[in-house]
Amino acid sequence: MSKSSDKEIKSSVFNDLEIMYEDEDIIVMRAPDDETLIKMIIKKISEAGKPISWRELRSYFSGLAGEDRLRKILIKLIEEDKIIEMPDGTLGLPGMERNYIPKPDVKRVRPLVPRKFRERWGTSASRYRKLGIIKETVEEVEEE
Repeated sequence: MSKSSDKEIKSSVFNDLEIMYEDEDIIVMRAPDDETLIKMIIKKISEAGKPISWRELRSYFSGLAGEDRLRKILIKLIEEDKIIEMPDGTLGLPGMERNYIPKPDVKRVRPLVPRKFRERWGTSASRYRKLGIIKETVEEVEEE
């Protein structure tokens, strides 16, 4: 990580990582173990204050955890009900679904944990997306 993002590093979820090497141009940190990465993901979503997308998480944790490792941990968190997968694919903490407004521009492939997704949202969520009802809901909120 470059020194230019030094302030961002010190004020972010990276505080718990051990610095292995540091000079004027670069900071090298030890990669987190799974438990630390779980805490970092939960802290990142909490700091955002709203559900965030897979793309945002992947971008934020690039260099610390590969996509496969990040996906594996997200699946574990969803199965343990520590995070919730929203119908538009964003990931939030329990309770965030109460004030949830779906993002209309998120490209949705499939739920990370289909069984848990169906338990929470039922099969209607996918039908709503196909019919454009979720998008209409967002437009109605913006009009108000």
